[in-house]
Amino acid sequence: MMDPTTRRKRTHNEEVAALFLKHSSRIRGIILSMQPDFARADDVLQETFLTVSAKANEFEFGTNFMSWVYQIARYKVLEDRRRSGKTTEQLSLASIESLLAAESNLADDQHEERVEALKDCLTKLSPRSRQAIELRYAREHPASEIATVLGWTVDSVYVALSRARTLLAKCIDEDLRSKGVTI
Repeated sequence: MMDPTTRRKRTHNEEVAALFLKHSSRIRGIILSMQPDFARADDVLQETFLTVSAKANEFEFGTNFMSWVYQIARYKVLEDRRRSGKTTEQLSLASIESLLAAESNLADDQHEERVEALKDCLTKLSPRSRQAIELRYAREHPASEIATVLGWTVDSVYVALSRARTLLAKCIDEDLRSKGVTI
């Protein structure tokens, strides 16, 4: 017979695992936004699950589960990048975090759909627009510094950022409408 402490610990760990499984497609989407290689993203998802399982007793119910898992996934992506030594053209983790922050209050299913749409839409921006977005939202550079880095005028930076945000918003809305998701 199992003692009450062991039983509570096992129940807690099972509940954490169930939460992970419930949100696994959303977690995978977040990982894919940081690691666009599907095979490597799936490996990172598995490593994230193993770490979440091993640290389940550290999670406190009533706190933000997705935030806790996101931090674990983020470190797993960084580990994967270091191990592979590969760099791919993608937005930095901070860029993704900044862009996803605006979506944090959406329902889980709508959030997942928006993350997928955002990933697709980011690839449709020109490389210079992606760079401007990253400099602004990931690295938090002011327009004057972005202008210096890109060799643009400050006004050009404001226009480029505005257009990029507008294009992303339109693209995401169109993508969601095509999938029948209510916006």
